[in-house]
Amino acid sequence: MSEVAPVVPLAEAALKVEMSQAAPRMHRTRRRRRRRGGTSEKQQQLRFGYRFKPIRLKKTPLAEKLSSCSQPTFIVAMSNNDQEADNLESVFKQKRIIRSNVRQTLKSMDPSLRSQEDDIIQSIVLEAPWFKSSKRLCAYISCSALREVDTSKLLSQILSPAPVSFRLQKKLYVPRVEDKNSNMRMFNISRIDDLVANSMNILEPASVDADGNTREDVMHANDPVDLFILPGLAFDRSGRRLGRGGGYYDTFLKNYKELAKEKNWRLPLFVALSYSVQIMDEEVIPVTPNDVLVDALVSPTGVIPITSAALGRGLCY
Repeated sequence: MSEVAPVVPLAEAALKVEMSQAAPRMHRTRRRRRRRGGTSEKQQQLRFGYRFKPIRLKKTPLAEKLSSCSQPTFIVAMSNNDQEADNLESVFKQKRIIRSNVRQTLKSMDPSLRSQEDDIIQSIVLEAPWFKSSKRLCAYISCSALREVDTSKLLSQILSPAPVSFRLQKKLYVPRVEDKNSNMRMFNISRIDDLVANSMNILEPASVDADGNTREDVMHANDPVDLFILPGLAFDRSGRRLGRGGGYYDTFLKNYKELAKEKNWRLPLFVALSYSVQIMDEEVIPVTPNDVLVDALVSPTGVIPITSAALGRGLCY
């Protein structure tokens, strides 16, 4: 708390306010009485139609209530609220700066290098034991305009029309943005044709399938997912993820974690795909209480495990 100059107790201050308001009324009354020759109380009653009563100052309920409060606590609470607001604004400002810098870096990234890193990252995921053993997963659909790590090869392998014996046999859920208020859902799809372009030209599933049946929402599924494949604009080596500012993934992941806790499910692994230029040192990215950390990163140089959950499920360098 910043240093505060000594203050008059709040109850006393409230009483002084009342006195300052009452004093002019008393002086006006005295002037009237002098001009009228010092009229008596009875004469005032006859003249004005009411019985004049001298003003008596007393503590109001507000003043009494304030006198029972702990004044330092009241002042500290206001100071802490102001400080919290300042801290949040500072975090948001730092995030905006990092976003701007990373966007410029991605924009200047050589297309051939990006394509090469896309292939390497997807191959690492497809060959990883933790991916092969997953039965149900959520994955993002990459958008080249946003310069996200490509997931087309990954999704094609999962949704391959090959005979059942050759398929990866995984249940896949992909995102659909519902509105501009950070609301996103994950729907089950079984083929690439289930995806349609939205108004932003980003592929996402329709809420119903080709037969008009409602798609399964992962939040209403009977079984938990094992893995989340996540996008992001930047990451650091302590697991902090910087999105694009919409809050869609942080909101969804937070809700899914609450669902898993309610149903006593084991939490899925949160694994983010990242170009080499998107990875920063530990704790560089500022966070708020609403930000969800990732368990591991997959970059062109390999898997970067971060949490004990990642290490415990076989994710290693």
